[in-house]
Amino acid sequence: MNAKRLIAAGLPMIAVTYGLSRFSYGLMLPYMNETLHMNPSTSGMISSLSYMAYCIAIVFAMAYSNKLSPRTILVIAGLSSVIGLGTIAISPNAVMLGLGIFLAGLSTGLSSPPYADIVSTNVKTRLQNQVNSWINSGTSIGTAFTGAVAIFLANSWRETYLIFMVIAIFVLMVNVKVLPKRHASEKKESTGFSKKEWGYAIPLIIASLLIGISCSAYWTFSRDFILNLDHVSSYLGEWLWVIIGIAGLLGGTAGAFIDKFGVISAYRISVLALSTASLILGVEALNNITDFLSAVLFGGFYIFMAGVLIVWGISVFKTNASFGLGVPFLTLALGQAIGSILSGVIADIVGYPILFIGASIIGYITLVFRPKTN
Repeated sequence: MNAKRLIAAGLPMIAVTYGLSRFSYGLMLPYMNETLHMNPSTSGMISSLSYMAYCIAIVFAMAYSNKLSPRTILVIAGLSSVIGLGTIAISPNAVMLGLGIFLAGLSTGLSSPPYADIVSTNVKTRLQNQVNSWINSGTSIGTAFTGAVAIFLANSWRETYLIFMVIAIFVLMVNVKVLPKRHASEKKESTGFSKKEWGYAIPLIIASLLIGISCSAYWTFSRDFILNLDHVSSYLGEWLWVIIGIAGLLGGTAGAFIDKFGVISAYRISVLALSTASLILGVEALNNITDFLSAVLFGGFYIFMAGVLIVWGISVFKTNASFGLGVPFLTLALGQAIGSILSGVIADIVGYPILFIGASIIGYITLVFRPKTN
């Protein structure tokens, strides 16, 4: 399959499942709170449902990677996104909202592993890192688009999610038409995983978990925090998701960067940038310049980090690309689920600044890990 054609189909699907279906919640949260009257603890709990759904879905995608075709799994992902977004749009209370967030979150976990599998079997080896990175950068485009739509529709979050649902339907139809119709029986069976592979995977799993915990506070509460700062322009809060999304396009260069400088350098740079982004909000969230810098660092290097984890995971589990992507993304999401719950509780008790400082410290701790490949 032509690499550019695959990117053209995969990038929009990731934009829908990650940007529109999952990370839009943090953007819409201030408006949802006005309508549904939720406190930070409830907001954090609902946010964690998305990550829990992701964990369930990504395990399903890995478990059935040799039983269902990637195309079939992606169709399920698209349908989950459409139904979830529609449910969010009509939510009359926090319970229904949580259900919609959960259903939409399923689409995220189902969408990533199949693309890794398609890339590994349909794209030349020398191009695979770059193709995976560019497909993954769809998250940034979806995030930027979400932010732009929200600005123009102001606090009409229900209408926003209906628009997202229509877009999800269109993207699903494109993927159904474009993706290869290869049956699962035509796929190579996994040869299993050696003790050596699992040994290399331990630091990957721990690092992904801690990074997820560290980043969850930013995804869930950064915009709400900035919008309520007296010395920061409201425009920055309103455009925060757009800034994060546009900066996230840097993530598409992760594959090329790794090919030239190595996965270790890429990992360390990502950790430093992400942790510093949270630290800035905790100690220097006083003006437009520092908050803008924080958003650029977080947006650019979250997607970049995701690209690093893809390359790291696939290079560890060489026999199964879906598993190689699924393991770090699963533990990343598990960390985000844990972090979302803790973040809501911590924000209630000690406030946002301490929350972001704590998140940055957890991030810096992950510098002790050194990516190793099998």
